[in-house]
Amino acid sequence: MPPRPDVSEERRAQIIQAALACYARQGYVNTTMDDIVAECGLSKGAIYWYFKGKDDLFHAAITSVFEGVAVESMGAMVTCETSAERLRAGAKSMVALCRDIEGYFALIVEFWAQSENRDEAMEFWAGMLAQYQQVIAAIFEEGVRTGEFKPVDASALSWMIMAAYDGLAAYDMMMSDLDMDKI
Repeated sequence: MPPRPDVSEERRAQIIQAALACYARQGYVNTTMDDIVAECGLSKGAIYWYFKGKDDLFHAAITSVFEGVAVESMGAMVTCETSAERLRAGAKSMVALCRDIEGYFALIVEFWAQSENRDEAMEFWAGMLAQYQQVIAAIFEEGVRTGEFKPVDASALSWMIMAAYDGLAAYDMMMSDLDMDKI
């Protein structure tokens, strides 16, 4: 008898997609493991085989969303020739993210708000934000070196831009007529 194919990554992805659907519909707090079981069609035991619990699954789900964004955003920026083009490509990727995660943004805010009670979640956010900040700061530094930009405090400016983006993403969630492309 031939060995069974390894479907562990497919099952894990199936569970994550089901969890994201439930979280987007009901929020993190109101979603139960039973909701996720019903959504994905697997047993509760199967879910616990892959994830320790609801927090672990939530963390994996949110991480999967941001990993995809990081790959797409970085890919778009790498193909650009100038620092200004890289910043524009990054901004366009972030606008696309706003559209892609429209149902998830409230969920991300909920996760973020609850992160202070979870050391692992705080480390995740801090690490992710630090990576994005370093990429953006490096683009500004390169632009200053090449004479494309005036001298700036690249580190401070990159944090400021990230904070402005987060605020715009929140506004976009509340104001359907906000023109993120123009902004």
